[in-house]
Amino acid sequence: MLTWIVLAALAQFITALIVLVDKYVLVSQAHLGKPVVYAFYVSALSGVVIVLVPFGVISVPSLTVLALSLLASLTFIASVLFLYTALKRGNASDAVPIVGAVAAVVTLYLAFLLLDQDLPPAFIPAFVLLVIGTALISHIRLTWRSLRDVVLAGVFFGGTAVILKLIFLETTFIEGFFWSRMTNVIGALSLLVIPANRQAVFHGYHSSSQKLKWLVVSNKALSGVAVFLTLAAISLGSVSVVQAMAGLQFVFLLGFAYLSAAWFPAVFKGEIHAHQFPHQVYGILCIMAGLAALFLV
Repeated sequence: MLTWIVLAALAQFITALIVLVDKYVLVSQAHLGKPVVYAFYVSALSGVVIVLVPFGVISVPSLTVLALSLLASLTFIASVLFLYTALKRGNASDAVPIVGAVAAVVTLYLAFLLLDQDLPPAFIPAFVLLVIGTALISHIRLTWRSLRDVVLAGVFFGGTAVILKLIFLETTFIEGFFWSRMTNVIGALSLLVIPANRQAVFHGYHSSSQKLKWLVVSNKALSGVAVFLTLAAISLGSVSVVQAMAGLQFVFLLGFAYLSAAWFPAVFKGEIHAHQFPHQVYGILCIMAGLAALFLV
């Protein structure tokens, strides 16, 4: 039991670090840090799953799998666009817990509608805890525009999770994972249809240093490690406990934000405010309790 719990905790630790690096790139880099540019590269890098093809584990997808994969890619790109916009305007330690809370509720509700899954017995009290936590975190710290962005990011993340589940019901895990990643590349390329996006992407690439490019690629590779650790934990242990442990990410994120504010004050100075810190802590505790109620009760 200890092994998969350690894997799940490590995945949340890495994910919190990834979010802070994303925040650093988005805020400190004028060109590559544009949300649409960063979303393009995040989606395009999903194409690394092409390495699975030589092993013969991939077959031609059905129309249903292909259509669902394209839909999942659209919702995923929308979610990261709204998340990166919120991170550029506001603080990671404020935005990410709210995204997680909204995504959890949307996932369970859509699963109830589309997958015929029963809502958890503690859905209503958990929902109340998540709303209270969101209100405490967003109190003063988020503008209405930023709050809209994080809520929409959570809605699209939740929608993506349910669509992926529908894909896995239609095909094997490996093939579903492969095609949902490859269609992310198609989604990324579709962003280039808009001339302003195309100019921003190419300008961002040419104007960014080699060091920054490697930072972005390394961070997304680390994201792949976090996904692998999470899937390994789910395969070895309880999926409900692993889902509930997402609350650990917010604790790690708050700790990283505090340290980052000292190391990189120009980028992270807004993450920690002494007079608002209690609101933030209580909000995160409420969201953690809500997630535990949703997935453990």
